[in-house]
Amino acid sequence: MTTCPAHRPRLRRLWLLPTARVVGTAGAATVLLAAAALAWPWVSAAVLAAGAAGIAAHVHRNCGRVAVERRMLRALWESAPRCPGDVEVPTLTAPVRAECGADGVTRITAETYHDAVRALGYTMGRDRGFQLDLVRRTGSGRLAEVWGRTALPLDTVYRGLGLATAARAAAEELAGPERELLTAFAEGVNAAFAHGTPFECRFLSYEPQPWRVEDSVLTALVLSHSLSWNEEAKRAEAVVRRALPAPVADFLLPGGGITAPPAGLARHRGATGAPDLVALDGAVPGSNCWIATGDEPLLACDLHLAFGVPNVLYEVDVAWPGTRLRGLTSPGLPVVLTGTNGRIAWGVTNLTADVLDLVPADGDGLRTRTEQIRIRGRGPVTVDVTTDGTMPVSSAPLCGERIAVRWTGHDPRAADLRFHRLAHARDVDGAMAVLDDAHGVALNVLVTDRERMAHLATGLLPRRPAGTARTAPADGHLTGSQRPRAVDPADGILVSANDAALSEAEFRIGLDLDPGHRARRIRDVLGASARHDAAGMHALQHDIAADLYLPYRDLAVAALEPTDPVRALLEKWDGTASTDSRAFGVLVRLRGILARRVLAPYVAVCREHEPAFRFPFRDLDRPLLAILGARDRALLPAGTTDVDGFVADCVRSALRERPKKWGRLNRVGLRHPLAALAPWADPVLGIRARPQAGMLHSVRTAVPGFGAAGRVVVTVDDLVTAELPAGQSGHPLSPHYADRHARWASPAPLRPRSRRAGCGHVLRPSAPRDGALTDR
Repeated sequence: MTTCPAHRPRLRRLWLLPTARVVGTAGAATVLLAAAALAWPWVSAAVLAAGAAGIAAHVHRNCGRVAVERRMLRALWESAPRCPGDVEVPTLTAPVRAECGADGVTRITAETYHDAVRALGYTMGRDRGFQLDLVRRTGSGRLAEVWGRTALPLDTVYRGLGLATAARAAAEELAGPERELLTAFAEGVNAAFAHGTPFECRFLSYEPQPWRVEDSVLTALVLSHSLSWNEEAKRAEAVVRRALPAPVADFLLPGGGITAPPAGLARHRGATGAPDLVALDGAVPGSNCWIATGDEPLLACDLHLAFGVPNVLYEVDVAWPGTRLRGLTSPGLPVVLTGTNGRIAWGVTNLTADVLDLVPADGDGLRTRTEQIRIRGRGPVTVDVTTDGTMPVSSAPLCGERIAVRWTGHDPRAADLRFHRLAHARDVDGAMAVLDDAHGVALNVLVTDRERMAHLATGLLPRRPAGTARTAPADGHLTGSQRPRAVDPADGILVSANDAALSEAEFRIGLDLDPGHRARRIRDVLGASARHDAAGMHALQHDIAADLYLPYRDLAVAALEPTDPVRALLEKWDGTASTDSRAFGVLVRLRGILARRVLAPYVAVCREHEPAFRFPFRDLDRPLLAILGARDRALLPAGTTDVDGFVADCVRSALRERPKKWGRLNRVGLRHPLAALAPWADPVLGIRARPQAGMLHSVRTAVPGFGAAGRVVVTVDDLVTAELPAGQSGHPLSPHYADRHARWASPAPLRPRSRRAGCGHVLRPSAPRDGALTDR
């Protein structure tokens, strides 16, 4: 194995190990002091002896941690990435050229499609092997086997969900093209596992098991669960409708669009409400995606997911005769979520679809089985899992009643992975045909070719005719042609930001959709420009306008005295979530205080029906601003004598200390999963938190733990830019572990991507084999 500059291990990170810092600093200080005392040899010797004794004492006091640090150091060094030279991948049918670029992305050039997929499996397994295994173990409820007892609660939850069983069932029903795809991918991943063990697995002293077809299906179901498991919202809606009259429930809940308080609302206000009743700004996986036309069609997409290192997305660049496929995928899946194949470009956002029903669990189909969870370093634990057919029965009753959860993810069609066929589509018509034939994860898909564009709702969507009760169970599932879509809009612009962009006149699709602040901002900026280019699309991805907070600014300014310095601060606010803004931090706290003081008394009665109730909906600003805008003190908390006085008091509560800049309040960093087991390793494995502009409701989404996990601007022909919060590699000593973070974190103007080549090597077959897959 050779070493080239692009793959030389970056040893500076090892200095961040606690013992390395202490011993290195103390050793350097000792040597410097001893050198300064060379004129007095006995003093110099005493300094050296004292320094050595101090270092030895430190190591002795922390011998347990030092031993674990040594194990991590050994695991890191023995698995340090280097240019591999030629590599044998046994199932290849012909040699595959692999070239690592300056950004760490491996460009794969193969003679057949399936060889390209095998090579992708190899590079992904090499770069992100532990991440693949972590998702697999999480989804199957087997993380505690290698993680220990801290993973037991998570394993218990996922055993109850039954994703592993659903993945096996879905894998058995895959169509031929998808089975071939996942088989080729698994062959590549297993070749990577055979060539080297990921450093995390070395540190935890285990070898990853071979990757299987059903593991990629399970990965898809874990992704689907993160996007669409909306049990909390369903529970909350059911409780609100049980506890409050229909007009009040319709006003408070999302979906009705009611903008004025109903008559008699004040009669349903409680005396007070617990401070945790209103859950403000939960981070719901989503995205921004839009298409606009300049000299050529342009598509921008940024996927909003939980942050971490390794990054939750992986950049793909694979070519086979007639096609070059580039874009972002989720590790464990050979499916590009947003990108281009040279003929079309596409992107996705979370549809936020209503794909889950809560049903009584009192039928004859109830079954309970006992499963054993193995725990590293401890004896196994048994858990009881109750199901009603394929539906898991919730361990928490709803208003005293036992319920089962009917979720589309338990249907084999929800993981059919036919979405991957977009890689072969030749135009928008072909893409729509692919998506009409597919089910899978519920997504918005935006797609464009050189002439046309379309926005489609896709996935296995329950059939809920418009006008039926929101709590009524679904009646089957929609066919492809029944799903809403928008094709070739007159203004040449398509925008999706998890909002209600598609018509629900015939069928109700969404649940607790995004209120649309990001979507409106994107459409306003695009509509104000006569010509669009990649630089403008990239700049819009970094837009930090905070229009959601303008009404709260206006309420505060109107309520405060003209001489109040806080009023002057808010009046000068530029309307953005910039790192230097002190006013924005005040408004964020003010909104939270108003939401809890105004809305909590109305939903306090829900705790009588469901002790664990919380109001989790994203559309809370609509009823909150409607109540404040009515300027009726009877609608406000008990004891309110003046609306402006109430708002001014909330402002004072938001100012218990001197206003801080938003950058001090909004510091975003990335943590490695192993930091949960070894917090002292966070400086080595993580990316330090830094001030970030933006918020949950601005186009540039970045808050602690959540935000844009990838931003791309693509044309039909090219991936113009791809920004990731962490690097392509999952190894901390790789130069590509965190090299892309600075560019992602900076709103600097668009720069051309580096085309500089790095390490080149060839993946070679070991020998011809019988029964090879038929490639196309």
